[in-house]
Amino acid sequence: MNRFLLGCSALLLGFLNTTNITQAQQVPVMEFYHGAECPHCHEERQWFPELKKLYPDLDIQAFEVWHDASNQKRWTQRMTELGMQPTGVPTNIINNEVIVGFKPVEILSVLKRHYGPPVDPDMKISVETKNSEGWKKYLESSWPVMALALGLVDGFNPCAMWTLLILIGFLLTMESKRRRWWIGGVFVGSSAILYGLALLGYLFGFTGVSAWVASSVMGWIFRAVGILAVGTGIFSLRSWMKKSVDCEVRDLESKQKFRSKLEKILAKEKFILVLAGVVGLAFSVNALELLCSFAIPTAFTATLVNLDLPMWKQLTAIGIYDVGYIFDDVLVLFIALWTMSLKVFSPKVVQISHLVGGILLLALGAFLIFDPQFLANLIG
Repeated sequence: MNRFLLGCSALLLGFLNTTNITQAQQVPVMEFYHGAECPHCHEERQWFPELKKLYPDLDIQAFEVWHDASNQKRWTQRMTELGMQPTGVPTNIINNEVIVGFKPVEILSVLKRHYGPPVDPDMKISVETKNSEGWKKYLESSWPVMALALGLVDGFNPCAMWTLLILIGFLLTMESKRRRWWIGGVFVGSSAILYGLALLGYLFGFTGVSAWVASSVMGWIFRAVGILAVGTGIFSLRSWMKKSVDCEVRDLESKQKFRSKLEKILAKEKFILVLAGVVGLAFSVNALELLCSFAIPTAFTATLVNLDLPMWKQLTAIGIYDVGYIFDDVLVLFIALWTMSLKVFSPKVVQISHLVGGILLLALGAFLIFDPQFLANLIG
């Protein structure tokens, strides 16, 4: 009898221990990686008491990563385990699901999926958070628009347009129609390829830096790019007010040397050497063009990194930007060679690009300086 009672007691204790372990395993846990000066991190922390009303047993494990080296190492290791890179804060990890940014609706959805419904499903709590989720859903496709708009503005800068018009002027004096189209097409195509490679260099540069430095340092890098963008935006608006359409990077002597170099290239007898010279010319022109509108591609690629978009979206955005950048060259070249005239070109187009580009750069720069995380929520 005693053995029977002892056996029942052992079974009961085992059942209770198993139940306790199961219950312990079901305690909701959320890892919260944040920065001390991050406004959205503070915003999320202020929301935690309301979250705890729905999940009273939720274990929120907070790790400050901007100033604590051990927490930053832990953050990097956790993200690496999950096949990701640490980018922005706040970063929330719930049962190995990562949520970057303060996104109450998504946090509640993940908690419900892994730990069941909240204690009171009908309880109303504040989850709109300045309507950032609504804005995000409404503008979730804005990054292609941003890419196209900045690419178009970048393409209409005076340096690139001045060079193209000089080339077209020489092409219009050629007797061979086939030769005109080949030279013009190779120049434009080479420019698109080379500028696309430059954009990739910018993107991978920012991505590499963000992977190696602390998020707080990366935040200051974004702010520096933002200051550059604001300065260039002011300069563009100044050029618009002055009705300037000339390339201010090239002086008179530089322009004369360019004309002379172009004339020598086009005068070569072997056509293959002419095309090779045109490709080299396109390379040098686009290198100078990066100096002429340095802030636009820099701000654009820095924004792509800040948005934390998937790689395929980043590459697509660069492709869209490059298409926008080269679109004006293709349009002007086609119309000029088709009509055999440059009268179609109007300086007002460049002036308008100064205005639009200035406004876009001021807005983009302001976001990068004051609230890069809001920019990510707005466009991403």
